[in-house]
Amino acid sequence: MKILAINGSHRKGNTDFMLGLILDSAKGGGAETEVVMLRDEKIRFCNAGDDCCPVELKCCIKDDMAGIYKKLEEADLIILASPSYFSNVSARMKNFMDRCNPYWFNKKLKGKKAFLLGVGGAVDKSVKELIGIMKTFVRILGMEEIGSYYTKADKKGELEGNQKVIKELGDIGKEISGK
Repeated sequence: MKILAINGSHRKGNTDFMLGLILDSAKGGGAETEVVMLRDEKIRFCNAGDDCCPVELKCCIKDDMAGIYKKLEEADLIILASPSYFSNVSARMKNFMDRCNPYWFNKKLKGKKAFLLGVGGAVDKSVKELIGIMKTFVRILGMEEIGSYYTKADKKGELEGNQKVIKELGDIGKEISGK
């Protein structure tokens, strides 16, 4: 199983921690894992170039998304991870999602499995809405959502001592790796 995680956090914090727990556990179950830290990539904004997508079925913008496209297509499972920003994904994650427009046309991600991960200062409506936005993205691309997890964290590093979250994310990693 090849798992690709897309991390939409602007900084190293709770999203990184949560994703690390899942991926470490999945590796222990035999999965091959990789993380794309969107904060380290140079990704331009979508220019709504639908004129190139239907013809070539790929994006015409030349930047770091080209390598990410390849990784997405090779993955068996894609994890989308983002902190909640005003009940939405981070700007980096939203830009990534917009740049996946070619997959609406070429259907290369159709049937791929997806897992959604979110964290925010309140577990009420805001983080649930974040997960809902990712669910819509996955549905539009024809992917199969196999689960989601979200939790509350106000401060950087807050989850590092939360044994409940640590156990639950470890269990998720085992489950998604098939072990």
